[in-house]
Amino acid sequence: MALALRRKDREMTKMDNERPPVSGSKHESRIVRPTRRFAVLLGFLLKVEADAIFHQQPYETINGLDPLELWRQCEGRRVDLPPLGLAHLEALPSSLSSLIQAVKERETYKQYYEVVADYSFMAVPIASLITPQWFADLDFVDEIVSASGKDMDIEQQLLFAMSEGKITEPIVTGNQVLFTSPRRDLFARPVPSVRETSEGEFEIVIRAASRPNYIQVAVVENRLLLTNGVHKVCALHKMGYTHCVCVVRQVNDLAEAGIDQRQTTLFRDAIFKSGRPALVTDFLNPLATAPLTMRAMYQVLQITFNVGTITVPALSKNQASQGS
Repeated sequence: MALALRRKDREMTKMDNERPPVSGSKHESRIVRPTRRFAVLLGFLLKVEADAIFHQQPYETINGLDPLELWRQCEGRRVDLPPLGLAHLEALPSSLSSLIQAVKERETYKQYYEVVADYSFMAVPIASLITPQWFADLDFVDEIVSASGKDMDIEQQLLFAMSEGKITEPIVTGNQVLFTSPRRDLFARPVPSVRETSEGEFEIVIRAASRPNYIQVAVVENRLLLTNGVHKVCALHKMGYTHCVCVVRQVNDLAEAGIDQRQTTLFRDAIFKSGRPALVTDFLNPLATAPLTMRAMYQVLQITFNVGTITVPALSKNQASQGS
C-alpha cells in the first residue's frame, strides 16, 4: 500500500511539472521583443520636438529614464562640445578616373544623380560633416563595419561609398507583390513603364529596388552637409578613417539640399548657423547623444495591381472631326 502511494505521488509530481505555467506565476515565460540600439541627438532639438518623438515613435530610454529629463541632460552637455572645424574638399587621384566614369555609366547614377546636378567626386573630412538627421541605428552601423574591410584602399573606398543595394525576391499573393527588408530602404517607381514584346503584346513594368544610397554631400553656406549615407559614414569613422569619398554639389540653401526645415528643429538658425551644429560623428560620441532602443521592425513594400475594363459610347465621324 505504501509503495502504491509513493508511485501515485511521483505521478502527480510529474503531471504538475508538465502543466503549462499559470499566468502571473514566476514560471511564466516572457515575450521576446527584439530591439535595436539608436543614438539620438536630443540635445540639438527643441524640447517640444523631443517630447513629440517619444509620443509618435516607439523609442524607449535606458532603465526607464524620463525622456524629458534625458533631453535636459543632453541639452546641457551640448554646450561643452568642441566647435566645428574647417571644412575642405580634396580632389581624388587621377588613377580613379576610369572607375568614376564607370559609376557615372550606372543606371542609378543617371536616374538619381546626373539629372539633379553636376556632381563632383571628392574626398571630405568626416569630422566636418553636418548630419541631415537626428537619429542613427547603431546596430546597422556595426553590421556595416562587420561586412567591410578596415584597410580599404582608395578604389575600395570609392566602391564602398557608391555601393548598390539589393533587395530580396518578393512573394506574389493574388494581385499583390510583397517585398520585405530589415531596413527602410525599399522603394518603387510609382509610374510604370510600358514596352511592346515581340509577340505583339505589351508588358507593364514597375521597378522596385533598394533606395539609392551613395554618400552625398552638399556645400551650403560654406559648410559640408551630408545629405545621404549617414550610417556608411559612421561606419567609416568607427573603422578609423578620417575622410570619405563622396559625390558633392553646391547648393544655395537647405531647401535645395533636400532639407525641409518644417519637419525638424535640428536646422533652426540657432543650431545650424552656430559654431557647433549637429555632426555625423556625434552619433558615436556618448556626450552628444541619448542612447535609446526601439522595437526591431521590417519594412514591407506592397505593390498592388488592379485590372478592369469599361465600355464607352463610340463617337460618330462628324463628332470626332469636330472635337479635333
